[in-house]
Amino acid sequence: MRHQQIIFIFILGIFLSLPSTSSAQLSHGGTPKSFELSFKSSTQTITTATANIDVPALLAEDAEEEKQGIPQRFGFPFDVSYNLLNSGNWTTLQDGSKLWTLQIESPGAYSINLIYDNFRISDGAEFFIYNQDRSMVIGAFTSENNKPYEKFATAPVKGDFITLELNVPAEVSYPGEISISRIVHAYRDLFYKADKAFGSSGSCNNNVNCPEGDPWSDEINSVAMIILGSGSRWCSGSMVNNVRQDLTPYFLTANHCLNEPETFIFMFNYQSPSCTNINGPTTMTLQGSTLLSTNTTSDFALLLLDDTPPDSFDIFYSGWSNVDVAASTSVGIHHPAGDIKKISFNDNSVTSTGYLTSSASNNSHWRVDDWEDGTTEGGSSGSPLFDQDHRVIGQLHGGYASCASITDDWYGKFATSWDGSASSNRLRDWLDPDNTGATTLDGIDANGLAFDVDTSIGWIPFDVQFSATSAIPIDTWDWDFGDGNFASVQNPLHNYTTPGAFDVRLDVTTGVEQAFRLKQNFIVALADTLSETDVESDPGATIVVTLNAENNIPINNFIIPVEYSGDLKLSFDSISTVGCRTEYFNEVGLIHVDAWNKRITARVQATFTDTQPDLPQGSGAILKLYFVIDAAAQGADTTVLQIDGYTSGENIYTPLFSSPLHEYQPILQPATITVFPSCCVGIRGNVDNDPGDNVDISDLVQLVDFIFVGGVAPECEEEGNVDGLGDTDISDLVQLVDFIFTGGIPPANCF
Repeated sequence: MRHQQIIFIFILGIFLSLPSTSSAQLSHGGTPKSFELSFKSSTQTITTATANIDVPALLAEDAEEEKQGIPQRFGFPFDVSYNLLNSGNWTTLQDGSKLWTLQIESPGAYSINLIYDNFRISDGAEFFIYNQDRSMVIGAFTSENNKPYEKFATAPVKGDFITLELNVPAEVSYPGEISISRIVHAYRDLFYKADKAFGSSGSCNNNVNCPEGDPWSDEINSVAMIILGSGSRWCSGSMVNNVRQDLTPYFLTANHCLNEPETFIFMFNYQSPSCTNINGPTTMTLQGSTLLSTNTTSDFALLLLDDTPPDSFDIFYSGWSNVDVAASTSVGIHHPAGDIKKISFNDNSVTSTGYLTSSASNNSHWRVDDWEDGTTEGGSSGSPLFDQDHRVIGQLHGGYASCASITDDWYGKFATSWDGSASSNRLRDWLDPDNTGATTLDGIDANGLAFDVDTSIGWIPFDVQFSATSAIPIDTWDWDFGDGNFASVQNPLHNYTTPGAFDVRLDVTTGVEQAFRLKQNFIVALADTLSETDVESDPGATIVVTLNAENNIPINNFIIPVEYSGDLKLSFDSISTVGCRTEYFNEVGLIHVDAWNKRITARVQATFTDTQPDLPQGSGAILKLYFVIDAAAQGADTTVLQIDGYTSGENIYTPLFSSPLHEYQPILQPATITVFPSCCVGIRGNVDNDPGDNVDISDLVQLVDFIFVGGVAPECEEEGNVDGLGDTDISDLVQLVDFIFTGGIPPANCF
């Protein structure tokens, strides 16, 4: 699957730019001692058997592996056994310190990286690797890089010739252990950038710091890229919270990404600082993890990082839902094609299926049928899928989506991964260790500061109870509710009286330290309505009923069911958005028509792209309905156009306003269609309106006087319109004379 493709150029671009001055990182800075002393000595050079490398054949194998969902490789591995005792040279310097050096040559390699099956550096010793012209140096690696399982991996170093150097102070008697088990010869040029180190994913992708990513700033900080074991393949994944909320560094990714997790490298916050393609920071890396739980059915893997991310990483531990209910909308955050972090939006409900199928099958996956904004690509595997409540509901297994192919993706269900036969193949033992039975959990930031509410949406006026928690003692609590009101207690109750979507911010202080939590568009206060205009018209007329919406948050989809049965017989004609606020919406149509039972359901939807924005807050017409009144309708006949929904077979059609924030039913105000009451009874011609409804010479006299000298007008205009055509004129007079004196054509019938 192309989600496991790798953009190797990117990986080395990252490692080339890694600084050597940060703790909890792969390296700790410094300079090899041989550089400072201009030290040169002969040392052993090991040369790999590159004659065994058939690059065209490897590339052909890679293409086949990609079809099987195997992460793509960039290097050919040589399994070896070189260590401090059987390889390299030791040199004692004048100050009593010792240097161990070993040179490795792999002719024709674009880069060389190493895997270690035994790696333990003694306190005070420093280990470096550099290329032949010393243009690239990684290290120092020190005792702080030691792992309990004593495995390690170092990043690719540019070129086909590298030097390993261990600096051991004079007072250190035991240098430690360095045992190389694998040399990786890069047959793809990882260092050739040419605009591909970043910005290399499809143009339809969204940088996470674009405006559409703002509501997801917390979840964005939970997602990281993984350089897999052997250093040649990569995936995505996310930090996840647990019910104890104790900041245990759990990391969720895909089972098919597993490849020696002990040597995984995790890169956090590799993202553009703005909406444009600007290379992001590459300094926030951690090395090593332990596999806790995995299952192939839902393709999940839960890892425990060897180190807790430092505060400077600003990590967020994402919340989750193990409820097996389809999300109404969803968001994916990931590293496609080795690029800076991206965000993708699915505005439709996910569906429950098996993997790579649209059928229910074993219902182990959530299927995204297409992305309305963004996509996924190679490298997105293992990345989280969030529901409308910002909770993880799955991790990416695979699919066919790309900017060129707006098609399906499949995410292994969090709900399926939750249960299993043992702690080694399920999530609940780790994420709910006290077996509380939790079904949902919100995320928490690295400071342990979090807040929640008893409800986040309501009809004004309504109360919201806020509650805040922190892992550390807090001195002050300061709330901004977003509607111009504030509070300074830990758990305030606030009444919202103004409609809209409101950001909520909590600022806290503890001693001299400050922290804050911001949830954008967190509270949605509603006063939204869907109303119709009343219409009065004549029998046989075509009428237009205008539907008006008042929306206090942006809306991208309206579902409008209409029932039009009643005393007044109506025939549905058509719908239109011409002249409406939604005229730019590109999906306007009927999703249900039942002419026999006089009911229809219309959908008016905007495509979620830059060219089809949501309908902004406001009020006014969103849809026009056209009907034809029955020609035989009687005066004062009425029909109320009901818009509160109906059931047809197994389907239920209800009025709905949809936005990226919520879906809800507005307040409804139906319309009444009425035929004008008629003063005309029987046939026309009773111009003088005598009580007996007689048509006689007196009617003729009044009509002549009205037409020729502007005399008294007929009391009932319809009675004077004898032929029932147009206005009252000479043709009506002619027909009335003919009828009275010669028994000609009788006047037209009244409506």
